Amino acid sequence: MNFKKLMLIAVPLIVLILAYQWMTKVDRTDAVQVATAFTKNLKSGDASKAAKYYVPEQADAWEESVTYMKSGARDRFRERIPAEPAFSAPVTTPAGVTTISSADKAYALEMKQIDGKWYVAKVPG
Repeated sequence: MNFKKLMLIAVPLIVLILAYQWMTKVDRTDAVQVATAFTKNLKSGDASKAAKYYVPEQADAWEESVTYMKSGARDRFRERIPAEPAFSAPVTTPAGVTTISSADKAYALEMKQIDGKWYVAKVPG
């Protein structure tokens, strides 16, 4: 195989990979996108991916607490998480706590903004 043929395969493949990464990237300045990505990862059972959207200094401890839940508690915890939350815009309470709720108001997350980026700060549980 010569170099031209290799490049005809490699370049489009690299472009496709980069385009996919760019199109599926979560905008950290959008609380709704962060909450949705966190919730979908948590619902699928991937606590390590969900932890990427949790407040950085507390993410490891939170991930460990979810990972080492007993199976029955973990199942009940995941059952309460909506598959398609359809979050509304975040609301800041008079006490200074920012929350974001699912469309049916049955699921809410506490959010925190650090250096312009949104993170999940508390999960119902």
